Amino acid sequence: VGRRGTVVDLIRMPSKRNLRPVIWVLSAFAVWITGNLVAPAVAHAHGAIDAGKDPLTVWNANPIPTLILLLMVYLYVTGLSRWQRPSHPVNIWQKASFFAGLLVLFLALQSPIEPLAVHMFSVHQLQHVMLRMLAPILILMGAPLTPMLRGLPSWALLGLVRPVVGTPAVRRGYDFITNPVLTTLLFLSVLYLWQIPRLHDAALASDLVHEFMHMTMLFSGFLFWWLVIDPKPHRSRMHYGLRVLYLSLIVIPNTVLGAAITFQSNVIYEGYARVTQPYSLSLIFDQQWGGLILWVVGDMMSIFVGAVMMVMWYEKEEGGARVVGPA
Repeated sequence: VGRRGTVVDLIRMPSKRNLRPVIWVLSAFAVWITGNLVAPAVAHAHGAIDAGKDPLTVWNANPIPTLILLLMVYLYVTGLSRWQRPSHPVNIWQKASFFAGLLVLFLALQSPIEPLAVHMFSVHQLQHVMLRMLAPILILMGAPLTPMLRGLPSWALLGLVRPVVGTPAVRRGYDFITNPVLTTLLFLSVLYLWQIPRLHDAALASDLVHEFMHMTMLFSGFLFWWLVIDPKPHRSRMHYGLRVLYLSLIVIPNTVLGAAITFQSNVIYEGYARVTQPYSLSLIFDQQWGGLILWVVGDMMSIFVGAVMMVMWYEKEEGGARVVGPA
């Protein structure tokens, strides 16, 4: 493995095992893009809830998210079954974390949360927290890289993806998009971009724009947490101390945005005024709750992961000290 331990470093080595991290990332993202682009043609992705219907009984009829999640389950389980002598075993807690992350994605994209998000700003913000923070964190903590790549058929792993990821352009592209400063700016920019009233309302009115919103949040979320959580066998270029610093810094813009929405006295997003309010909440009250979810829940997620990183940092330093021994 190269000095930085990046996926691109792994590609440069001829071992099939070393190709798995980057292949998994590109394959999963390609599948997700394909599913979301096809989804609007298959079924109405986030149709409004008809008056008189119980919102909790209205599920997203589009089958694409569920099919993709089932494919991820299949690859993960199949890969684990093929992995007879793991170099970095996946324990029961990691497996539970992976499946919990998939459940979060299912609830965010398939359950009543999806249609309710068109009617209620607060539910929409909850969905965004699930897509860009909670689901990526849980899935990556499940160390899915090697299991899912082992689950791929050999023709796809070696005959299709490997030639692509071995090209210099892909290696340069990976180095570029995994720059810690860029990933952090992208993570925050996507958050702020979709809170612009004109763009937010456009996502409420258009299936394609809404699906694009989901894809950008998922992509920026997985990319950011990929460097922070550092699932094996990937080795992040970011030191634990730097990860804690970055998590501390993203709390500030998240707090500013959440507080600005929470304390706004006027309705910002007019798109919610064009649909019925299932629970008869005032638009301003719903907007305030949405701001609080963005603010408080978002900050708590970053602080919690930062605390975990500090514990891992401490354990690594202690382990290094034991290996070196007393002076």
